[in-house]
Amino acid sequence: MKNIVLSIIMCVLTLPAVAQTIVPDSTSTVPNTTETDNSLGRKKVALVLSGGGAFGAIHVGALKVIEEAGLPVDMVVGTSMGSIVGALYSVGYDSNDIATMFRTMDWAELFLDRENQHGLTLSERDAQNTYIYQRDFYVRGGIDPQPGGVIRGTNVETTFEHYLQGYTDSINFLKDLPRQFACIATDLVNDEEVVLTNGYLTKSIRSSMSVPGVFTPMHINNMVLVDGGAKNNFAADVARKLGADIVIGVKFDLGLGTDKQYRTLLDVMERSMGSDVSRRARENEKYCDLVIKVPVRGYTSGSFTGGALNSLMERGETATREKLDSIVLLKQQAGALPDVNYTLHLRDMEHLTPSNNEQGGLVDTRESNTMVASVGLHFDSEDIAAALLNARYFESGSVNKELNLTLRLGLRSMLRLSFDIEPWKFRKMGVSYEFWYKYFDLYTHGHRSNNLSLIYQHANLKLLSFDALNFDCELGVGWEHYHHFKGLWNDESTIMFDPNEHYLNYHVRLRYNNEDNRYFTRRGARIEAKYAYYTDNFAHWKGHSGFSALTAMAQVTLPITQSTHLRPGIQGRLLFGDDLPIMAQNVAGGRSYGKFFPQQLPLVGLGHVEFFGSKFVSASLRLQQRLTGKHYLMLDGCVAEHNEKLGNIFDRKPLWGASISYFYNSNIAGPLGASLGWNSHSHRLNLFLTVGLDF
Repeated sequence: MKNIVLSIIMCVLTLPAVAQTIVPDSTSTVPNTTETDNSLGRKKVALVLSGGGAFGAIHVGALKVIEEAGLPVDMVVGTSMGSIVGALYSVGYDSNDIATMFRTMDWAELFLDRENQHGLTLSERDAQNTYIYQRDFYVRGGIDPQPGGVIRGTNVETTFEHYLQGYTDSINFLKDLPRQFACIATDLVNDEEVVLTNGYLTKSIRSSMSVPGVFTPMHINNMVLVDGGAKNNFAADVARKLGADIVIGVKFDLGLGTDKQYRTLLDVMERSMGSDVSRRARENEKYCDLVIKVPVRGYTSGSFTGGALNSLMERGETATREKLDSIVLLKQQAGALPDVNYTLHLRDMEHLTPSNNEQGGLVDTRESNTMVASVGLHFDSEDIAAALLNARYFESGSVNKELNLTLRLGLRSMLRLSFDIEPWKFRKMGVSYEFWYKYFDLYTHGHRSNNLSLIYQHANLKLLSFDALNFDCELGVGWEHYHHFKGLWNDESTIMFDPNEHYLNYHVRLRYNNEDNRYFTRRGARIEAKYAYYTDNFAHWKGHSGFSALTAMAQVTLPITQSTHLRPGIQGRLLFGDDLPIMAQNVAGGRSYGKFFPQQLPLVGLGHVEFFGSKFVSASLRLQQRLTGKHYLMLDGCVAEHNEKLGNIFDRKPLWGASISYFYNSNIAGPLGASLGWNSHSHRLNLFLTVGLDF
């Protein structure tokens, strides 16, 4: 699924740059510097890099051989991924540095609009780890903040601001870079090719990702810039017009034959967007002194896996090495000194320091009078299928206001409405209401005993909440109500349900979380604690003192090696008081917090939910092993104790469980995996399948 999405995004990746001075194509006034640049003391050599999504990895292998030959490269002209490689090469990275970027870059994450989570509040981080897509709309007029595309592409810009430190201001690409640089775009207004030689280098790379209909076009002056590959995916003619005396071109070769069957979307797109897509691409080869065609058969423009990128880099190296004699001859013709290596290595990608522009604290990313619509999808062997829809409207002023509406569709359906005011930045007060319909099975002593169908309502008055970096807290008053439509049970059940239960509570909640990833954590800690005091009239419970609940959990991730991590954790919930209502008692089981009951605690190996004693604690340990790329193996174990009295909590035989899981981190759709578990409480194996982000 990910490769298909990336292929659609990347098949036509070609647009380059946001520039102050932007020059149209062959009919326009490209700066004519065709005379030999005598300041070099030799002829000017240009490298032309074609577009092609993941196929751009071939350029990295080609650069390695060109560097070995000691060939001077004075200019790079790129389209799409060729503009990315070209920009990196032009600021002083060598082929090894760029290869490191290709191998370590999370390409799927790069093409999404997710904000840097280190600058978000915990609630915003929760949303980012829940919804797979969001879209912004202005409510009270103004220009559409996301016109003409489903993806803003902001991560492209912010990512390369880090790599291109020192060259993120408006500059002249032909004068202010260690190597001259230019890239290609298409102006939708006049359907003209645009050659970008001035402006913001990071925005140039951002623009090169503007696949029409996928990425938001770049609006510069009176132009609307999109993918340049539609006009010139192999811009050797531009290199000549910019003054190159010797031009070497690198392009991918699909090696298509007459027996090729064009029956799939990718077949058709790659045939229409290939290196020989147009007569112009073929004709532009005549401007080259050497054309290096790299075979890429067996891969697609969306092949951004580690293995595929390594193979494509190797193919680029092999194809270029076959032309090594021609490269050496061109070096001589350029007048380069035979014993001089003209490779520039001014930067080291592995030792970059954070720039001044990178986030160092909480950043408010909300825009006034803007509605943000989000969607989440999830599939698993319990819920089958579920969708989560959210609309958030924010209005700034002397007191910021935010309205939030969430709808969940599935076996557990939910409607949530909240309204918050923000008298001070990152400090909120507000009200919320939730309506749930839930249908699920409940177990007793490891056996299915009850089939529950119920309505759960929850209203909350947020007296004060405070957000800090990696920390938040809330003080509030809540109301909860349960209504049971039916409670079918068998002989295993000892549980009697009241048709209606409701109670009021005062609560305080604290959270700390500096984990780097919610699902595949490599470092950080997560700590949560909540205390709630329950009544039926704000003072008493059934004529006597109310009851209280203390819930806490803590887990930390410890790196063992670069790919192996341990994650120990503890959790528990302690109830104190008399006449405890059934729906407020401790519930454990499953993989997620609060899935069927708000107070539900996960328990390794127990595939169902069940009531336990009023004092419940457990300890867990996870071994997380990254097998290769985005493939993970996880081994989990836990031990748990429960009782009605805290002093007797260890009197019973402890429960224990274990599971083994495989997960693939798809980034776009969320984790995909399967888990096989066993728990001593149920004495049975359970299989759990899941696709998507949890909610």
